[in-house]
Amino acid sequence: MIQSILVTGATGQQGGATVRELLAHGFKVNAMTRDIDSTAAREVADRGAQLIQGDWSDLNSIADSLDTIDAVYMVLPPTWNMNEEEDNKEADLGIAFIDLLKRKKVHYVVYSSVLMADKQKSFRPRFKHTIEEYLWNSGLNATVLRPATFMENFLMPSSGVSEGILYNFMPEGRKIPYVTTEDIGVFARVIFQDPDAYAGRTLDLAGDEIDEKDIITALNVSLNRNLKLVQLQKADLVAQNPLFGKLVDMFANAKFPEIDFKTLRKMNPRLRTFSSWLDEFGNGKF
Repeated sequence: MIQSILVTGATGQQGGATVRELLAHGFKVNAMTRDIDSTAAREVADRGAQLIQGDWSDLNSIADSLDTIDAVYMVLPPTWNMNEEEDNKEADLGIAFIDLLKRKKVHYVVYSSVLMADKQKSFRPRFKHTIEEYLWNSGLNATVLRPATFMENFLMPSSGVSEGILYNFMPEGRKIPYVTTEDIGVFARVIFQDPDAYAGRTLDLAGDEIDEKDIITALNVSLNRNLKLVQLQKADLVAQNPLFGKLVDMFANAKFPEIDFKTLRKMNPRLRTFSSWLDEFGNGKF
């Protein structure tokens, strides 16, 4: 039975949502953060989590804390510069962390990867799929989550919403899967409550499949706005980052996995669509 869980990235969106969900359902949560005195860290502590000061550049800094935990929710630090060097760093970090968890005999690991990680092998030789494969070969009991694109990305300045614009980075007219980080936390909690049912499984996570017209309509209705849609061209995206251009190609041409919404809603009856997420979290955040 899992009782004590270490959540990495506990002050981020995914980690924070997972911490809140686990605490609300009676788990003992150890929250890993680099700065235990930050406002976000103090908020996590005030909710009842035990703060663990740890730096990804020195995994030994958290080694002792693993002696008293049953399981780990593993989300790695976000990388904003998409390039081969950063991919290699992420893969190396994930592998080193898995080695530490194995050495410490952690009972269970939930790793948050990304939707279609395996389909990126052709243009990202070492990426999250590398970590997934290493985890499966490690012998650890584990579940891999593959979340779709975050709905929370629309809260970022790059979306243009705060300026009265919606920039569409995705292929025009293509239905794209999206999920909210709040629901990722719910799925993590459900797995930790019944690990035997999910061990060895990879779960694709999404709450909605929508295109740019669906998105701008939902934003305008929920926020009472009149946003202007601006379709970004692939050539411009490639000029900024060639690797991002290949990612756009994948979204345009690759077949998306069939999201099992029926099963996901059994696990999480409140699974949020884009519109319901906006109604719950949109006001005052854009």
